[in-house]
Amino acid sequence: MKLILHWMIACILLAIVASGCTEMSSPRATPPPSTEQVVTPFPTPTPRTDGALLGTWYLKAMTGPGGSSPVQTISPQMDATFTGQGVVSGFAGCNHYSGQYTLTGEVLQGGLGIGVGPVVATLMYCTETSDIEARYLNHLQNAASYSITGDTLTLTDNAGSALVFQRTAYGPTAVPRGL
Repeated sequence: MKLILHWMIACILLAIVASGCTEMSSPRATPPPSTEQVVTPFPTPTPRTDGALLGTWYLKAMTGPGGSSPVQTISPQMDATFTGQGVVSGFAGCNHYSGQYTLTGEVLQGGLGIGVGPVVATLMYCTETSDIEARYLNHLQNAASYSITGDTLTLTDNAGSALVFQRTAYGPTAVPRGL
């Protein structure tokens, strides 16, 4: 019996020694998550600009769809100033306004693609000009294309309504014939 006990103790000791000589595989500790965020840059679209559009333009004519219903320009002069930062602002006959514009780069039937708005304006009420001013701001916000020929800028919406501007002040006269 002593011999069996010695053999059992010897086997247990041998097993302990043998297990100490082999490498035990234990789960590897995963490093703690990094506190730094990895940002994958997306290509930022380059804002489209058109140097010919920049500056102040004075309203010369305003028409309804397809050139119908020409509106007489009003005094004081209505205008639009386009900046290189995508802002359009100006005077709408009674109120000052401002908004964003974006050049889409599309070539459309009426010229190059443009989106304007939303436009915000001061809140004065002028009986003589309120209807024309509302129409002007509506046409401006609905502009879908623009074209520049010489010193004339034309903003056209999808229905064919147009705002026609020129670089120099126009004055309080009727819409020129032929528009």
